[in-house]
Amino acid sequence: MTAAGSAYDLSVVISTHDRPAQLRQAIAAVRAQDHLGPIETIVVWDKAEPDPTLAVDPAEDPHRPVRVMANDRTPGLPGSRNCGAAAATGPVLGFCDDDDLWLPDKARRQLKMMTDTGSDTVVCGMELEVDGVPFQRPGSEPLLRYAHLLESRRIEANMVAALVRTEAFWGSIGPMDEHIPGGFAEDYDWMLRATRHQPVPVVVDPLIRVRWVVRSHFRQQWPAWEAALRQVIDRNPEFAGQPRGRGRVEGQIAVAIAAQGRRRDALRQIRATLGWSPLEPRAAIALAVAAGVPADRITTALNRRGRGI
Repeated sequence: MTAAGSAYDLSVVISTHDRPAQLRQAIAAVRAQDHLGPIETIVVWDKAEPDPTLAVDPAEDPHRPVRVMANDRTPGLPGSRNCGAAAATGPVLGFCDDDDLWLPDKARRQLKMMTDTGSDTVVCGMELEVDGVPFQRPGSEPLLRYAHLLESRRIEANMVAALVRTEAFWGSIGPMDEHIPGGFAEDYDWMLRATRHQPVPVVVDPLIRVRWVVRSHFRQQWPAWEAALRQVIDRNPEFAGQPRGRGRVEGQIAVAIAAQGRRRDALRQIRATLGWSPLEPRAAIALAVAAGVPADRITTALNRRGRGI
């Protein structure tokens, strides 16, 4: 699959901040892929000094080299992913966070699916590990469509599960949005664009292990989450034709507003949520938070079950 002028079949971007032990494991997992062709790994440090000792020179290992660099774009995960993608030389991009592990056949199976289908993007199922407990989350559809993502947030619609042709990432789909508030919902925003571009084939089996940290990812950042979700709705007016999906996102916004202590606004947002989807469970969660139940307690409890708001 190596493109003309490229020495690699695949470039994998690993974004990291300050998790050295997990990072070494993530790098090792990419280098241990059973794909027979060459893969380069690009490790991007965000708001931290790179560790040059992790680099593997192509002269030392032309099959699995590792480059390290600092994020020279917008601070945050979207900027660090774009930074690594800009430095990549392979015709296909993959992404990994420093606390995730690619399973050995991820590159091989997804590259084969990409070749067989001719698609610009392919994704896969995931295995979530929460406090050492695995949760198998296989893909729900063999072909992920835009309408699916409007209706519900699919586990496979995630950057760490995706491979994308480099040309499409910078062209017809576009890169990560570095200015989405707080860097929240950036995967969802990108996957909506990818599925709008064309349906995305799915390797249903879990091909990546995502190690969740059981804590609220939104502590003190609920305003950014609210703004990011509103931006997702504004960019995708087709939500108006998917009441259940629109109610889901409106319910997430209601939780974010309630978590900020804006009780009156939260009640108004809960009514809007139920107007779109009368059975939306996030309306009840938002009501509980507005009544005084700490949002962090709820998000932590959901995380322990391998779920989120």
